[in-house]
Amino acid sequence: MTSQPPDAKGAKVSPGPGRPRYQEKHEHIRGRGLISSSALGLADGLITNIAFLTGFAEVADIGLVRLAGLAAVLAGTVSMFFGGVLAARSEFDLFRADSRREAYEIENEREEELMELKELYMAKGLTEQEADVVVSRVSAHKDRFLEDMLVNELHIHDSNLQSPFRLGAVVGISFLVGAAVPLIPYYFFVSKEDATVVSIVVSLIFLFSAGAWKGAVVRSGPLKSGTETLVIGAVAAAVLFIIGRFVGFL
Repeated sequence: MTSQPPDAKGAKVSPGPGRPRYQEKHEHIRGRGLISSSALGLADGLITNIAFLTGFAEVADIGLVRLAGLAAVLAGTVSMFFGGVLAARSEFDLFRADSRREAYEIENEREEELMELKELYMAKGLTEQEADVVVSRVSAHKDRFLEDMLVNELHIHDSNLQSPFRLGAVVGISFLVGAAVPLIPYYFFVSKEDATVVSIVVSLIFLFSAGAWKGAVVRSGPLKSGTETLVIGAVAAAVLFIIGRFVGFL
């Protein structure tokens, strides 16, 4: 049996009843929301804790630095977990409210909604006749009509919603990992000066690595993304450190 030739874009054509079915050749990036949330948690935990530990190590002994650092890690992890849960719940509530409002408008202001959808398709390049055909077919099914209005008018879809506890876990664990990186050296060195230097170096390496990982995942270039994350993280940590020193001086 001979294989089907690829089409002009490289997608393989699979024969099926009626008309051919196209299978996409390239995989899409999955878990976009979770990737961005994990990057946020990692960066937040690392930047916050390295600035805190570096400043606190100047006025406290290493035992107190370890204890305070661990408390900051645990408190931040719990806070980020519940923050992620609340954020996802808020997104769900907003989506549900938008869905109810659009469903009401479709039911009670159908002509206006049909005209809105037609104009949206015409704005994408369809002629008036082509838009009429598409709108007629879409609006024949209430659920499909509602989904099309949510996607085209409000740019939202229920497939983009994250599980609250899953998102909370991703953000919380990411924060835990990021915040632990600058703290760990303080448990391996007796001298807080040595621990601080190693903590800063390890944190900068981790920042670059995390950025490079994100760049590899989103295919934006590991070196570029790693350097960008390193620079932004270093500047943010420096700003937090300066603010901490200023507040301590007052």
